[in-house]
Amino acid sequence: MKIIRLLFLLCLWSGQVLAAGPAKVATIDRALWSEAIDSREAFDRASAAEILQFASMMNTVPLGSEEEIETFTGLKQVNSASVAQWREKTQRQLMQGYGNATGQTGIDRWETLLELADERLPTLNSQWLKASAQFYQYYLFEQVRLAALFPRISSEILTYDQSELTGENYADGEFLLTFDDGPHPTRTKQLITQLTEKEIHATFFVLGHKLAEAKNKALYQNQCLGSHGWRHRAHKDLSWSKSSVEKTVQALAPFSSLNTQKGFRPPYGMRTAEISAWLHEQGHPVYLWNIDSQDWNGKMSAKQVSDRVTTLMLLWRKGIILFHDIHPKANIALPELDHLVNQTRLKWRSCI
Repeated sequence: MKIIRLLFLLCLWSGQVLAAGPAKVATIDRALWSEAIDSREAFDRASAAEILQFASMMNTVPLGSEEEIETFTGLKQVNSASVAQWREKTQRQLMQGYGNATGQTGIDRWETLLELADERLPTLNSQWLKASAQFYQYYLFEQVRLAALFPRISSEILTYDQSELTGENYADGEFLLTFDDGPHPTRTKQLITQLTEKEIHATFFVLGHKLAEAKNKALYQNQCLGSHGWRHRAHKDLSWSKSSVEKTVQALAPFSSLNTQKGFRPPYGMRTAEISAWLHEQGHPVYLWNIDSQDWNGKMSAKQVSDRVTTLMLLWRKGIILFHDIHPKANIALPELDHLVNQTRLKWRSCI
């Protein structure tokens, strides 16, 4: 099994690892899984398989040295300490997640999880195994590349301190929906209509200059608002960031009566340790994410976005999901994701 997977990886890596990012984004056809995920028990069975597959993939790829990380990511400058920190954190999360999925206790050794993967993965559907191996090769590339760049280029992959939120501390089965870059002239209202009908309270991280042009002050009724900065620009300079955040927070007040207006999501997840410390001092919690829908990506169809998010919900079992209300795919994916949550007794975390 390990030899087959290694040969498969070598084929995938060939000519495909670019410094600018992955040639393909991780997605998978959920129809390849062998049963409908229509109960919590079915969710847990699928979740356990996803966890074992990702653990197995992590074990297949050597990432112990700068040279190995550079070879895998195609980057010329990597932070091996950040990759090691990401690996340790991820291993801990996967062990905990597998315990939650199976009810097994004592999964406190990474080697134990790998032994379970070697034992149980070969018994699963071969079509799903092949497709999910590809999914996790691409997903591992996404994750390791971000870790290798941190903190030179920051993102959602690691935090500067515990005040920055990723959803990793939520209860098992709990997910927060978030939407960036709005408001959009038509799509934001359509999305909020859907959310209201489904009694979901999501968080919208808005751009100040767009909000200033919006006339419907009741647009975000029953939803929560946060700042995405005045314009969609990487936050690297503290002075500019202070002005951008404060100006946007002031613009939020007329649009929401909810006491949830101080959260900040940096565009691209990019901020410095200095900016993060200032935000914490000012009472602006930094909202990152651990499930990136990639709905902005032109390579991804709405179904691929939904399948990717479903797979990552199965993998991580909790967290903050990143969508964008300026793109149409969130509106299309939401009904299927909400159906999944309702069928499997998961929970949309309320922002209120």
